[in-house]
Amino acid sequence: MSGTDVRQLGRLRRALEDSLIDYVIEDAPTEQQEDGATDNNSANNSANPPPSLGRLLYALGLSAANASPKTKDRAPDRSVLARSHFPVYLHTKRDTAKQSDGEDKNNDNSNNRNGRNLITKKVWMNVLELPRDGETKEYHGRFLASRSFMNYYRNHFHCRVDIYGVWGDNGGKEHLLCDPYVLITSEEKANVDKCVQYVEHRIRDHEEKFEVSRVGGRRVLRGEKAES
Repeated sequence: MSGTDVRQLGRLRRALEDSLIDYVIEDAPTEQQEDGATDNNSANNSANPPPSLGRLLYALGLSAANASPKTKDRAPDRSVLARSHFPVYLHTKRDTAKQSDGEDKNNDNSNNRNGRNLITKKVWMNVLELPRDGETKEYHGRFLASRSFMNYYRNHFHCRVDIYGVWGDNGGKEHLLCDPYVLITSEEKANVDKCVQYVEHRIRDHEEKFEVSRVGGRRVLRGEKAES
């Protein structure tokens, strides 16, 4: 496969990713304003991403990494470099300025789509499943969002931690295109890996205390063996 073919495949993959991201953003519910009106442009004006966007970006990042022949670590739940979910305007606001004279219009770095340059930012990212009560079918995740926990994630691990699908009516799951989850992001892969270990142990403690469990079972951490 020639270099031109590889670049063309890269552009096609990026266009498909952009279409999926646009779908998730456009499918997001409108936000309720203080006066009771709905903001139909909330996705464009708000920094907060739709709850399903992080899960999609993680899946896209994992897929892209698996497609690379240079990838050595192919664990299914590893941390990967992916487009950041926050703030969401990274995906909705595009630079409409024309390309300068002499710039290669086929340059992959321009991320050009329909004559617009998509602003991008990449971070290291990982996802953890949340436990669910077998009787009530309610997902448990709010216990991970206490102020002390949030400060610890940020100050000790230098990570951003978002919990999706456990807020609002019916746990907020009706606004998700996936199961509730925890999204962990940081500028450094080591930070994400350490934070994953910490959050996983907090989830395990909660599972034992409240007799809840995850559909896919516990996350297998480094040095552990998968349950048979």
